Amino acid sequence: MALRMQYLLVTNRKPDGSAYSIDEMARGTGVSRSYLRNMLAGRQDNPSRKVIAALARFFDVSPVYFFEPTGDQAAAGHAPASEMDVALRSAEQLGPEGRRILLDMIRLAQRITEQRDPPA
Repeated sequence: MALRMQYLLVTNRKPDGSAYSIDEMARGTGVSRSYLRNMLAGRQDNPSRKVIAALARFFDVSPVYFFEPTGDQAAAGHAPASEMDVALRSAEQLGPEGRRILLDMIRLAQRITEQRDPPA
């Protein structure tokens, strides 16, 4: 869920080209900032249908987007591309600032993962 939301934040921009903030997402969806932060950090991965519907409306995607097969399911032919494939294709289309934001997100995900599961 976190990767899907992060992807939407990177690829969906406001009319002026800037990224949506958590506050703007919260106002636009009616979902609390803390809940959205937890979703983006991967700490909340089972949102209600109401939350999924609100996010889908905000990002103008189908609610199905949040449930499409990924990983092994995608490799088995259940989906046209994995999340990683989509992310890499999208990253190629980003300008310098978009790539910087994406790298910042990857570094944040690495730090969060290391804090949860420190190396042995």
